[in-house]
Amino acid sequence: MNTLAIFEPRLKAVLEAFGEALIASDLSYSLDKLRRYGFSGDQELSLAVKRALQICATLGLDTRKHFRYIYIVDLAERCVYREWRASKFGFYLVLCNGNPKNPFVGALQMEMLKEFISNLE
Repeated sequence: MNTLAIFEPRLKAVLEAFGEALIASDLSYSLDKLRRYGFSGDQELSLAVKRALQICATLGLDTRKHFRYIYIVDLAERCVYREWRASKFGFYLVLCNGNPKNPFVGALQMEMLKEFISNLE
C-alpha cells in the first residue's frame, strides 16, 4: 500500500501534463494570422485578445483551453519570440473583437447577428 502512495503524486503530475498536452493540441490557430484579416499591428491584436480574455473570464470559461503564449526559437536570426496560439473558438472570438473599422470584423459581426436573429424567429 505504501508503494501506491509513493507513486500517487507522480501519477497526478503525469496526468496533469497529459491534460495540458491535450489542451495545447487544440490551440492550433496562430493569432499572427489575423494580420491577413486586416489587423494592422501588435496593439490592435493585443486589445482584441484582451477583450476576448475578458469575455471568457466573465462567462467562466477556462482561458487556458482557448489561449496560450508559445515561445518560438528562430535559429537563423538567433532570437526567441512569443506568439499567441488559440483554439478555433478563441481565434474567432479575437477576430470578432477587433477594430470595428476593420471590414472583416464588421462582416463577421453582421453574419453572427443575422444568424442569431434568424434563430430567434
